[in-house]
Order: sequence, then C-alpha cells, then structure tokens
Amino acid sequence: MKRINLSRRAKFRITGEDRIRYLNGQVSNDVNKVSPNKSISACVTTAKGKLEGHIWIGVNENNDALLVDTDLNLRESLMLRLSKYIISDDVEITDITDDYLLLHDLEPENADGALSIRYGNEGHDHWKRAGELVSGADWMSEKNLEEYRIFHGIPVWDSELNFDTLPQEALLDKISVDFHKGCYVGQEIISRLESVGQVKRKLVGLKFKSGPLPEPGWELIDQDNVKVGHVTSACSKEGDLIGLGYVKRNKLPVKTNNIKKNLSSEVVIRHTLFTNSQ
Repeated sequence: MKRINLSRRAKFRITGEDRIRYLNGQVSNDVNKVSPNKSISACVTTAKGKLEGHIWIGVNENNDALLVDTDLNLRESLMLRLSKYIISDDVEITDITDDYLLLHDLEPENADGALSIRYGNEGHDHWKRAGELVSGADWMSEKNLEEYRIFHGIPVWDSELNFDTLPQEALLDKISVDFHKGCYVGQEIISRLESVGQVKRKLVGLKFKSGPLPEPGWELIDQDNVKVGHVTSACSKEGDLIGLGYVKRNKLPVKTNNIKKNLSSEVVIRHTLFTNSQ
C-alpha cells in the first residue's frame, strides 16, 4: 500500500455550532458534502476571485469538528483570512499543525479513512495524533510524489498556484468549486467566469521531446517567436521529460519551443484537462 506523508501541511480544527454554515460562506465547495467517510477540496478566494489558498476539508471521528489542511506556507495567512470573518458566529479555529499527522493512502484496497481524490485517483486520508507511529507503510519518496503529481496534473502552491491565480486558470473549478451552493467570498467573479467569461490562460500538461530538463519560469515560445506561456514544474519520469505550465487560452493546443539561456527544446501539449473529478 503506497502511503504519502502530508504531515508537514498546515492543519486547522474548526469547532462550534456554526462551523459548517460559517465555512460554507468562505470556500468555493459545499461543506455539507463532507463526512467522516469523505473529504473535499475547496478554494479560499478574495472578493475578486483570486486564490488565498487551496484546502482540503474533512471531519474528525466524532463528527463535531471540521479538519482543514493546506500548504505549510499558508499557515499564518490562511489562519488570519479565515478568522477575520468570524463576527458573532459560534466558531473557533485552532491551529493543530504540530499536534496531528496527516497521512494519505494512495489507491488503497479495502482501506478505511476518509475518501479523497488528492492525486487524481481515489485515496484515503488519515488524521493521527503526533507521536503515533505508523508501521507497515510503503512510503512514497518526495521525488516519486513530485513525478506522480506532475504526471496527473495536480497543481501545488508556489508552483502552479499563488495569490494571482484564478481557480479556472488552474482547472480547480473541475474539482474544488460547487456552482450550485450558496454565496461565499469571491463567488460572483468565479460564477461569472463560468457562465459568460473565459480566463486568458489555462494550466496544461507538457512533454519535452528534446533538450535539457526545463526549470520553472522557462518561457514557452511559439513558431513565430512569441511567448505563449511558461513552465511551472518539470521532472523526468521513466525517461520522459514532462511538466506543467500555463499557456494562453487561444494557443490551445499548440506546439511550442522552449527557449532559455540559448537552450532549446521542442514541447508538445500532453493534456489540456484534468481527468480527475470529485
């Protein structure tokens, strides 16, 4: 059984009678979908629809608290963002980053825990108290995990996601947005993009057919020597050079060249849509 250690992620516990209603007003997915058997992903956005965080939401075993995890770099900012909207709500948010382990079983058979689709396939999350040892696990290395998530088109913070990203650009609307739920911060912009607008760029999978392994930030140049996008992540997987990047919407699909510091590599779009859904 492949197991991923996500314990370094920032983790929060949300308690109080108003916890579900409150969090539903802050995130893009419907918190009512969460159960002890299922976790969901969601976006936390500004009023202009740009990301302030991408989170996963679960519940504890007693079903009396919501459990939220996100990238460790957002530990302070997300805590402040969620807390500032608590006014007269019966809600308390506690930072439990150092108190709990978070483990994810990848494609498990007959596994318990909460179903979640963190890496494009069904897996299960397990929240454990810090200090609880887990034996018998086949741990995935950081290198293998990076290859796996790039291959499956999973964006992460500080690579594909940042404070200037719209959910639709990173295709998070496919897995992390419920367009039928009630209001939340940023809903107007996100819903308008869905119904009448289009973003200017899209996250795509890339395959580099020759040359060196690209670095994040390398430009994608078309045949007319015009920049059409850039690389956000890249790795070598089983001899193939693959990556993720953003490409202008009107250039999809397109063959491009990658040019940086006099190094050139032919690039093709490997996929334009995530296949995972939730």
